[in-house]
Amino acid sequence: MKRLALLLMLVGAHAASGQTIRGHLMEFGSDDPIDLGLIIMISEYGDSIASTLSASNGFFELSAPVEGNYLLLAAALGYRESRVGLFELGQDGEISVEFRLWPQPLELEGIMVESLVQEPELVQNGFYRRMQRGVGTFIRPADIETTTALRAAEMIQGLAGVRMVVDSNGLERVRLRGASGYCVPTLFVDGVRTEWGRLALGLDEIVPLETIYAIEIHRGVSAIPIEFGSFNECGVIAFWTRRENARRAP
Repeated sequence: MKRLALLLMLVGAHAASGQTIRGHLMEFGSDDPIDLGLIIMISEYGDSIASTLSASNGFFELSAPVEGNYLLLAAALGYRESRVGLFELGQDGEISVEFRLWPQPLELEGIMVESLVQEPELVQNGFYRRMQRGVGTFIRPADIETTTALRAAEMIQGLAGVRMVVDSNGLERVRLRGASGYCVPTLFVDGVRTEWGRLALGLDEIVPLETIYAIEIHRGVSAIPIEFGSFNECGVIAFWTRRENARRAP
């Protein structure tokens, strides 16, 4: 796990300072603050730059490492997902915004009720919100608890459009089926994009099966949720690890 932590720090760290957008997330109409809303800063090219959760008074702050044009995406339980921007941030620039979301009735049936109580992390990071859209393949904690798989690769091998291959270095790699054949997806671990294709690490070294809490797979650029950016036309595989290891940002 130390190796995994170091890997994520090296290849997926979010910006901590620089060009900054700060503001308040509020309910449209009442201006009540929205607590624990997810706000993501995205570049004009579709890359996820940074993310945070709003405070109890709705306050949030996000920073980008370089100047440029950025938009904000916000989502929260009981509210309609929305985005604002583009915001032009010059060197060391700062912008203040008021971000309002429309209330949306929350469907509290079956799986959602259970998830709110037992799996709040997956509610907060948007896993169940994305699953309810009906696009992508999702493996829930209950599925992992009952699996007979012994490795992470076995969990996803055999799913529609997923293939495991062995590269020239003997490492097991994941491929997703695209428009022109099987291609290399982007891999996220707890919301952090990794450069695992360039490293001498197999999938089971990066995400051992015993650490996995949930998995989601999105094939093709049109199916990639904006939270994961749009820099890979092949698709995205996102692993979420267990509570003691999980980060709060997607």
